[in-house]
Amino acid sequence: MTNCVAGLRASSAAVWFICLASVVVPQVGYGAEARDFADFEKHIRPVLVKHCYACHSEKSEKVKGGLLLDTRAGMLRGGDSGPAVVPGKPQESLLLEALRYEGFEMPPQGRLPDDVVKHFEIWIAGGAADPRDGGAQESKSTIDIEAGRKFWSFQPIRDARPPQPQSAGWVQNDIDRFILVGLEQKGLTPVRDAAPEQLIRRATFDLIGLPPTPEEVREFLNDVAKQSESGEAFEKLVARLLASPRFGERWGRHWLDVARYAESTGGGHNVLFPLAFHYRDWVVDSLNADKPYDQFIREQIAGDLLPADDAARRNHQLAATGFLAVGMKDLRENDTHRFRMAMADEQIDAVGRAFLGLTLACAKCHDHKFDPIPTADYYALAGIFTSSEPMLGARRNRQRNAFAAGVLSKADSSAAIGDAEFAELLKARVEVTYKRLAVRDEQWRILNLKGLKVKEMEKHAEMLGTDPKVRKLRDELKVLEERLAELTERYDAALRQSMMGMRDSNIEDCAIHIRGEDSQLGPTVPRGFPQVLVSGNARPLPSDQSGRLQLAQWIADPAHPLTARVMVNRIWQHLFGAGLVETPDDFGFTGQPPSNPVLLDYLATRFVAHRWSIKKLIAEIMQSRTYQLGAEHDAQAYEIDPANRLLWRANRRRLDSDALFDGVRQTSGDLVYDRPRPTIPLTTNDDRVKSMDLQAWFMPTTRHRTIYQPVLRDHVPDDWKLFDFPDPELVTGARGITTVPTQALHLMNSAFIATQSLKTAERLVAGGGEPRGIIEEAYLRILNRRPQAVEVDDALVFLNKFESGGAKRENAVAALCQSLFASAEFLYLY
Repeated sequence: MTNCVAGLRASSAAVWFICLASVVVPQVGYGAEARDFADFEKHIRPVLVKHCYACHSEKSEKVKGGLLLDTRAGMLRGGDSGPAVVPGKPQESLLLEALRYEGFEMPPQGRLPDDVVKHFEIWIAGGAADPRDGGAQESKSTIDIEAGRKFWSFQPIRDARPPQPQSAGWVQNDIDRFILVGLEQKGLTPVRDAAPEQLIRRATFDLIGLPPTPEEVREFLNDVAKQSESGEAFEKLVARLLASPRFGERWGRHWLDVARYAESTGGGHNVLFPLAFHYRDWVVDSLNADKPYDQFIREQIAGDLLPADDAARRNHQLAATGFLAVGMKDLRENDTHRFRMAMADEQIDAVGRAFLGLTLACAKCHDHKFDPIPTADYYALAGIFTSSEPMLGARRNRQRNAFAAGVLSKADSSAAIGDAEFAELLKARVEVTYKRLAVRDEQWRILNLKGLKVKEMEKHAEMLGTDPKVRKLRDELKVLEERLAELTERYDAALRQSMMGMRDSNIEDCAIHIRGEDSQLGPTVPRGFPQVLVSGNARPLPSDQSGRLQLAQWIADPAHPLTARVMVNRIWQHLFGAGLVETPDDFGFTGQPPSNPVLLDYLATRFVAHRWSIKKLIAEIMQSRTYQLGAEHDAQAYEIDPANRLLWRANRRRLDSDALFDGVRQTSGDLVYDRPRPTIPLTTNDDRVKSMDLQAWFMPTTRHRTIYQPVLRDHVPDDWKLFDFPDPELVTGARGITTVPTQALHLMNSAFIATQSLKTAERLVAGGGEPRGIIEEAYLRILNRRPQAVEVDDALVFLNKFESGGAKRENAVAALCQSLFASAEFLYLY
């Protein structure tokens, strides 16, 4: 075991970084190219088609500047001024310079929104992934649906039987049989089992996102020593962790990554979603209750359309539909049709990636470039979502429709606000705004007539107040403001008894938007599902329903080839660090094939057979010997399988941002476990995030688990981002994994770590005992194991030197704790 206090002898911070970096291990890839192609199709190509192709494509009457942007080659070659895009170098890319209006100014009609330009910057910095190899011309669909159905993930799930490995004595359950056969075929053998201390740390972080306490470590080691048969103590441990309320918080955070959960809209205005917390809490409670995954799906897509026995059940199901409402919204958009289509696009992308592992939104402007999804299938789904309304509760926006700022009243609400009243509120807001402008303009007019300065209006307030027209306008404004205040007060009261979620609206099919353009409509497509996944003749959707309920039922069907596979893969990934399919959000042609397809189907079959129980599947996987392997290196195995796709050992996994910060707080005794009371602010004149006191907004939940702290788009805390917290604009099934010097520096020097180290030290010293006992307790509390003799000796030398310099014992122990927090052994699971 690495000596984690050896660095205590060094005074240089550089030595600390070397100590940390020296044990960094290669990380498993996650199909970045496929993800980047999908981002290109969603964020880059539509902008190029809409704003650039008219002048810079093969179909242009005259190609301006010699620049073609409808092929990758043309973009890299550039025009008269040089390459338009230099992959990985935004600062050298003329296209980005033009979009920023720095020198060149494109498009000439007006600068694009900042968030659009930011997407281009991120795309170029990430390598400018671009699947195009020809022109941008549109052509008739040539997708062969029948041929597409032969792809592995579109095939029915097979009834896989466990194979018989040669070394059957190694096996603990049937999962091991699949793994061991794969290893034997390559001439490999698994490494030794993990030590009990490593196993309890791994399992506890995996299931509840927190480290085990010293008492829990001692209890487990005692159970292992006394167990009558192998695995008995670990089975007891797993059962206890699965029953903990902390389980739903840990695995709820995994799902919220997929659900692109945030508490603000993002986009230009970036306004609060004051009711988003209902969806977050629904996710946590559902996972703690082990809600069957098929029901988990149905409630998120169509909870408002499901029957409910009582008000509590109705409210629970309404909260679930927040899944379709919490995505990014551009509330600057004042065109209702464009706003609705943008929301539908975001919902199609979320449903496709989250539940099916498909990039369905890539078929918006053209047939999917890789998967057998024609554009018609995209608009068949779009009709389902445009026949529904997400009630956002986002108060500042340019929409005059209930679905932008409206809310869903709870079933037992005593302060509901109906559509008619809400329409009056929206109208009053506009009327007050225009009346205020009328008062201002009239006052300016009078001042200009008298040769007075407009900026000195306050100085002439008494004179202006005597003008008959100004008095009349002010009186009218007062009446409007009083009515607006009354309606706003009723809205704020209703907000506290409301939900953010979905409801059905006007039912109608959607027309194909040629090249994704709102102004170029093609034939209308009946609402329905992707053809490649529909067997036989599909029944038309009811004319009086949106189709969301039918969509939810279709996805949750046990016979669906993707649903169980995708979720099983997500569970496997969170327990092993990489899924059987490395691209958890893309099971299509650009995704990675499964490393063990037979095992994937076996687990999918078991998942459905056990009534879609997430907890049962987790327990079964963790009871395998494969999960309980150690993480030691084997040169021969590494030579044959360097990415460990065959699982000859456990993957060394870095703690994610949530586990890291929650774990440090628990260790110091600073973590608050209770779910915080929600804060629903009153309506203000400006509820944009940029106008808020963010420090005050974050403060009430600072000591709570990170899942209960605010997630605001464009304002994710820097220390979270440092450890790869995902962008809440995107569906993220697998977080990125970076290893950079600033992470080591944060663990060594940040105020957070220093403060928590001191609190941990105070806790240790308060327990009494001699330095040896304090050192042992520090190791148990932070690294979840007993120290080796040499580590105790090194730590004693360090404490003695520290205290001999006049430092208090608490400060000396705090320095020791900080060194342990900064160690690779704390940051990684072995």
